[in-house]
Amino acid sequence: MVKITRITVPVVEPVEDANIIRHYAIQKAAWIWHPDLGVADEAMLLFRNRFSVRRRQTFVLHVSGDQRYELFLGDQCLSCGPDRGDLWHWSFASYRITLDPGRYTLTAKVWWIGDKAPQAQVTRRGGFILAAEGPLAAALDTGAGTWQVAACPGWSYERKYQHQNYHVVGPAFEVDGRELHRQPPVFKKAEVVTPPLASNGCGVVSPGWQLFPSHLPDQVRQARSPGKIRAVALRNELGLLQPGDVESPDVPRWQRVLEGGAVRVPSHTTCFVLWDLDEYYCGYEQMEVDGGRDARVSLEWAESLFEPGPAGRYSLPKGNRNEVLGKYFVGFGLHVTADGGRRRSYSAPWWHSGRYLLLTVRTAAQPLTIRRLGFRETRYPLENRGRFRSSDPAADAIIPLAVRGLQMCSQETFVDCPFYEQMMYVGDTRLQMLITNVMTGDDRLVRRGIEILDRSRWKTGFVAERYPSRDYQSAITFAMIWMLMVNDYALWRDDPAWVKARLVGLRTQFIHFQTLVGDDGLLHGLPGWPFVDWVPEWDNGNPPEVKEGRPSSIVNLLFLYSLQKAAELEDWYGAPEYAALFRRAAAATTVAVKRLFWKSERALIADDAAGKRYSEHAQCLALLTGLLSSRDEQRCFQALLAAPDLVRTTVYFSFYLLEVFHRFGRGDLIRKKFDDWKGLVTQGFRTPVETPEPARSDCHAWGSHPLFHMHASLAGVRPGAPGFRHVRIAPTPGGLEQLESKLPHPNGFIETRLRFELGGTRCLARITLPPRVTGVMVWRGREHPLAAGKETVVRAE
Repeated sequence: MVKITRITVPVVEPVEDANIIRHYAIQKAAWIWHPDLGVADEAMLLFRNRFSVRRRQTFVLHVSGDQRYELFLGDQCLSCGPDRGDLWHWSFASYRITLDPGRYTLTAKVWWIGDKAPQAQVTRRGGFILAAEGPLAAALDTGAGTWQVAACPGWSYERKYQHQNYHVVGPAFEVDGRELHRQPPVFKKAEVVTPPLASNGCGVVSPGWQLFPSHLPDQVRQARSPGKIRAVALRNELGLLQPGDVESPDVPRWQRVLEGGAVRVPSHTTCFVLWDLDEYYCGYEQMEVDGGRDARVSLEWAESLFEPGPAGRYSLPKGNRNEVLGKYFVGFGLHVTADGGRRRSYSAPWWHSGRYLLLTVRTAAQPLTIRRLGFRETRYPLENRGRFRSSDPAADAIIPLAVRGLQMCSQETFVDCPFYEQMMYVGDTRLQMLITNVMTGDDRLVRRGIEILDRSRWKTGFVAERYPSRDYQSAITFAMIWMLMVNDYALWRDDPAWVKARLVGLRTQFIHFQTLVGDDGLLHGLPGWPFVDWVPEWDNGNPPEVKEGRPSSIVNLLFLYSLQKAAELEDWYGAPEYAALFRRAAAATTVAVKRLFWKSERALIADDAAGKRYSEHAQCLALLTGLLSSRDEQRCFQALLAAPDLVRTTVYFSFYLLEVFHRFGRGDLIRKKFDDWKGLVTQGFRTPVETPEPARSDCHAWGSHPLFHMHASLAGVRPGAPGFRHVRIAPTPGGLEQLESKLPHPNGFIETRLRFELGGTRCLARITLPPRVTGVMVWRGREHPLAAGKETVVRAE
């Protein structure tokens, strides 16, 4: 019997004692590596430990590695990791294991490729560590047990993606099966590279990885071979797909490989097979081959195929994502040179992503048989436990696209996009967290994201634009958004102690913000990249004139918004003195922004002091911050809708535009904006895009935010108090005849069923709240109380 359960080890306080005092059992083990390899040597290593169990044993095992590891108990994959983080909070995973008497083998595949690894993969040097608690510790602890290590030859790594855009997800993987299988692995005694941690009574921090327990579950690990073969081409170079490729009689034969069959490719043959997964996936590509010595076999990923034609500002044209005819494939993945042996299995050591896979086979003097094609899907185990239904089927059809987008961008951290970057950017992540709140009650990834970004505060004092990352990237606008992110968590989840721990970061950022405020009361000389939105009329996402050192209304309004949210946090969980400090700064910013940017004759906030440029962005932030009097607010809102010269929000910042529409009760405008996402469905997208076409990334979860607005704006279900202890339901149906929302809550679910009659003037509502949660429903200015733990029927006009 083998029983394995992932467990969570509590964090030991104070965390500042990391690598000063031994906090965790894993710190009694040593980090080990291959004795013949230097610090900078790329390597794919196989660690092995054979041990015996004389009677049934239950024990706890902890494991980590740098850069990545896969741990097997016999043939069973026990753990993959570590969860991405930084050197000062290096994740280790923990498991409770029960073994019957017998002989067992622990095997770990560990790879280290330095700067060729994904940019988000922070690293120190190659290493592996494992520790057991209990009687098996002497046999299993690295540095103490009989751990051996062998180098796996034949592996190499190269950035091979042929695209002009930013691409830092890691390399293409090359494996020469002739080298890999030339002889059995040669094992040697593993070498200790960092000894067990010894506590230091004088407070000296030991160098190396500062181990920190992971609180995430294991990622999804599921073997998949979905979809269908779309084309087969027999020629030396693929080029544009031709009608004969799509209609090839070999298509059904290759389809059987996905169903468990096999295909033999003759000698001296080049074959291209296009595989459409019919869904977006993240996975470790896998294949099994027979024979075909010296054959070259590649399995590469792409989000979609490209059309011939000139590139746009951000990407090459792709057209309808369902169509492949007349298009060409550009991707990257796993490349294998076959050794001629039987049942050779190959898998990539890091995951790639997309909808399309291209199998390329170039045989030499021997035929080669493809026995299996597939991948092991990977993602955070995030499922949509919420539910939304309405009388608009086309709007409801957006939901699978939004859900899949968030799932693909939820890994060991939230990521902006799985294909190009796999980085956790603050602006993206705030929206991803809000969407997560309406999908599930699991907040582990949300908490971890906020904590990781909190730890990223560098010498400037500001949260990094993205983290973890080997290169530090600064964006003061995203540092502001982190403050909004903490406020969101305080509203949607009930954990005051955890929120209080984040207030230190808010206060630190505020002190550093003050050094950038000029005599005019506005922010100047912003460090880093003041990104706001991918607006075509702007330079690199920057609002007008901000990089020239002149004040920007948009940046200062975002600053005002963050100050207001920070003051709320201090009211709820902090100190009134800090709340007053934030509010004084907010009041001063309000006066300065109105004085310089408010153009009463147009009822608009200008982007620049000269009043030459205007945007939806500035109006959104002005209306969300309450900058204007009630009369001027109404004028500004009408100008937002009518002014013809406003620069428009794109996919990301339209979240804030929809927030404004909700605030003004205009569900009709929210639904109209959803037309952009309805168009994605008809264009064959499976996930939301990064920007309007031509889009670089086909999977960017900041574009999943319509799902949030379905629950929180159309149905109007939002926290009415910190900790979600009170619910405020203010529907803005915008012409819908009926809608239903089932929204996860820390105490259960909030279920809302609404029907609208008499031209939308009457609402019939059945609302069920979880236990210990009170609420109010707001309709046409009147409040109707909602009881805790039961269904309330409201007839409101």
